[in-house]
Amino acid sequence: MRLLRALLAAWLLGLPGGAAYAVVSFDAIAAGDMTATDVILWTRATDDGRPADVTAQIATDPDFRHIVWSAGGSTIADNDFTLKLNPSGLRSGFRYFYRFVADTKSDVGRFTTAPRPNQATSITFAFSGDADGRFRPYPAIADIGRHNLDFFIFNGDTMYETASGRPATVSPKVPDLTPTSNAEDARRALIAYNLKYRQNILGVSETGAIASDGQASLRPLFAATGHYTLLDNHELGNASLQSGGAPQALLTGRNPAATLAFDVNNTGTFHNQTLAFLTLEKSFFNYHPTRIDIMGTPASGLSISGPRVNAPGDPRLHGTARNYFAQRWGKHTAYIQIDDRSYRDARLGTATGGELPAADPRGANPARTMLGATQFAWLKTTLLQAQRAGVTWKFVGISTPMDMVGEVKDVVSQDQKSWYGGYRAERNALLKFIADNAIDHVVFLATDDHTTRFNRLQYETGDGTKALVPGAIHIVTGPIGAGGPDTFLKHDMETILAAATVRTASQAALGQPADGLAGLPGLANVWREFDPEANTKRQPVDFLSPDTFSYTVLTVDREGNLTVSLIGIPSYLPNQNFRKPAESTHKILSFQVRTKIR
Repeated sequence: MRLLRALLAAWLLGLPGGAAYAVVSFDAIAAGDMTATDVILWTRATDDGRPADVTAQIATDPDFRHIVWSAGGSTIADNDFTLKLNPSGLRSGFRYFYRFVADTKSDVGRFTTAPRPNQATSITFAFSGDADGRFRPYPAIADIGRHNLDFFIFNGDTMYETASGRPATVSPKVPDLTPTSNAEDARRALIAYNLKYRQNILGVSETGAIASDGQASLRPLFAATGHYTLLDNHELGNASLQSGGAPQALLTGRNPAATLAFDVNNTGTFHNQTLAFLTLEKSFFNYHPTRIDIMGTPASGLSISGPRVNAPGDPRLHGTARNYFAQRWGKHTAYIQIDDRSYRDARLGTATGGELPAADPRGANPARTMLGATQFAWLKTTLLQAQRAGVTWKFVGISTPMDMVGEVKDVVSQDQKSWYGGYRAERNALLKFIADNAIDHVVFLATDDHTTRFNRLQYETGDGTKALVPGAIHIVTGPIGAGGPDTFLKHDMETILAAATVRTASQAALGQPADGLAGLPGLANVWREFDPEANTKRQPVDFLSPDTFSYTVLTVDREGNLTVSLIGIPSYLPNQNFRKPAESTHKILSFQVRTKIR
């Protein structure tokens, strides 16, 4: 039947004045959550606006002469015409090509399966986040495929719920949901959220609307390599549901001073159990190549398909979608993904909705949690097991920065979304655990602050002093395209140095080490655009990039040495460059960390 329809379409197209027969169209394709033997394949496809029957193919070559796996599936309206398939029995440590076919063919994508744990091989991956529709079509990632990545980590804020376009009504803000929203409210919000995700992967017109031509926003990134994907606040309505562990009686994700009893949620009810939260999770999981899906509709009921947390004694996590896991990538590399949104206690704030002073004791309450007890225990066990197994590098994907000074420009207040700003006790407990157990070469990979910085982390030892976590590195990178870098009108050393000076003063006032990796064993070959003396002086400015849209590429070689490079472009203003041709990305800074061979 499909062949007959295709022949009929071709025949009609050849007739004078003939109308084309509708064929299946593919908005995008993606692969994700790779292990050594399987992968999740994803697409969004419609048959003239209706569900589509498609076939996924995996081959060992880009021309598909050697197809090794094939299976069919159907997109469904309840999932906004998205589809996930789970091929298994694949060869470990191997690069595959995949596509979807129907009357037409999709783009060709690539993914790599994880190598065996005992295999000493080179691994190259990248990460970034924060894709605000005001900055489409994201030229910073247009040619990311040239790096031949083994995988990419999308660290959250994969779309923004806010308005964009010229005028803003081109892509209006989505409806707000609260824990008490009903099924009809959720249905309308789901439609709006799905559209936001779709806009972020398709071409864009001069006004910011969807277009059939031009650079296709996130679509090149989706096809370039396999992905691991984290949830962050903008997928959750930002203010309304950003703290999955908040009590249902609190109607926003931020807890003001008027309700101090909700700083720690002991009510037994949580935002992550509400229809509103599940609805927003549904849109997120339906639009990314994760093992999790949320099935059904707000009216008929929503259910989790895929991994779930089994912790009957922990109502904060039990039965929720489990998007935290660990995956070995050969002898020297482990990727550890945590979920620091779905279980955290409510974000703190003042009675007027502002930030608390940096030293406010509410942020240091030892009962407050970012991860929840079950996930926190799992993370410590996973890090310890990786160290004992001889894994050289443990990369921990998080959506929230862990250093003491984030995007705040002074030390009067501290961003309460951050680990240090609102969840200090759990942060300290984690870092102290890493130090006490001599778990070396832990690298925290974060986004969310719309800037790039590389620094070391310190913790409170328990005797009134602070100490650096030996060998640990903290990286905040990006954004792919979001507000912050666009405030820089110049992109030169003088401008960046001025920003570094302000940050260094803030860090000193809080007793935090300045940006950079001073004293890190094995640090070598530091390079910074505009600074010919980067490797000799190794100043904070050599590890900071506040004015670019970017991603960070990391390579662990066969001997276990790490090379880190920041790739990006100068920032540009929002809602003004929708049809801007892709700029040439370039290296902004880089360094290496040489390790002792085991």
